[in-house]
Amino acid sequence: MTNKKTARWLLFLFGVFGLIVIFSVGQNFWLTEKQIDAKTQFGAEGDGMADDTKAIQTAIDETPIGGKLHIPAGIYKLSKNPDLKASTGYGDSYFALKISKPITIVMDEAIFKTESDGEYGVFWIVDTADVHLKGGFLMGDKLPESGSLISNIAILLQDSQKSSIENVYTRNYSQGIHLHHANDNVVRNVTSESNYGSGIINFASDYNTIESCVVRNSGDGHLSLFGGGKHNLVKGCVVMEDRPGYTDQQGITVESEKESVIEKNTVSGFYYGIDVKNGAESNVIEGNLTYNNEFNIAVRPGDGGNNLMTPSYNIRIANNLALNPREGSERGIYVNIGMGHEIQGNTIEENNLIIRDEELRVTYQKENFFVKFE
Repeated sequence: MTNKKTARWLLFLFGVFGLIVIFSVGQNFWLTEKQIDAKTQFGAEGDGMADDTKAIQTAIDETPIGGKLHIPAGIYKLSKNPDLKASTGYGDSYFALKISKPITIVMDEAIFKTESDGEYGVFWIVDTADVHLKGGFLMGDKLPESGSLISNIAILLQDSQKSSIENVYTRNYSQGIHLHHANDNVVRNVTSESNYGSGIINFASDYNTIESCVVRNSGDGHLSLFGGGKHNLVKGCVVMEDRPGYTDQQGITVESEKESVIEKNTVSGFYYGIDVKNGAESNVIEGNLTYNNEFNIAVRPGDGGNNLMTPSYNIRIANNLALNPREGSERGIYVNIGMGHEIQGNTIEENNLIIRDEELRVTYQKENFFVKFE
């Protein structure tokens, strides 16, 4: 009897195990089948001629919560939707497409075309979480020549959390990526160039990671932390300006920011390379390569106005290569306001460490490395 009972139990367990395997395989198959395709299911043309705005918005709306929308290779023309107006501290911005639920959009080699004169952007992600954009090229037809810094935002992530923007390329917008009151998000492997304003801006947002991005030939602060955000990380990015005549730009801006880290970035071609100002506190500037800037690294009051001239405190500037400032400049590291700063282990040319407090300058000269070029 004992052997028979044991056999029955074994058969029962094998049967349950088999059902679990069948269910799992079936579930995975079902999930794969549920991937939405904007072309085959909703009629997006992707030929660069037809207006695909409505088809793609319908595909977004019909993608279930937690689902995946696939937008295959093609050129998708998008137009302004006058009903999609985002209001921010900067003003109003219009968009072609809106996302307000958790979904993943995989864009592969998809190219999205917008018209800069229409003053609108591509994606408005608002009041949601767990939205993930992967791949794709967002292309304005030309560099915006007028309007505000937010008239054409490629991607606005507003009041949204735990989302990601990865492997996306943007060009010819007022701003490439704008995080606005959006916390705990990731922007990774994004290239944003040729913008009227910032390539990537983190406004009044906390705990965001901006990593391995390229921001080039834009305006304002090319990569900007602004508006009182905290605990953000900018790591491994390349921020450059190489257009003739654009000598007054800012690279990485750390403005009114607290307890954030700027680490292992390369910054070149700016008036202010890494620019710390306007009440920044307890930020870390470490392990960066800055060169060919009028000020390679600066801690300064700001750009004007009573609310834009406040001191910054407790800034740690450590282990940076701040060499070869712009011809005629000696501002490798320049600190002229605030207290509690720590400047240690940097490599700078002789006479290129300029600190307002002479006593501190003498102290910190002993804690940095100075090189002399013959």
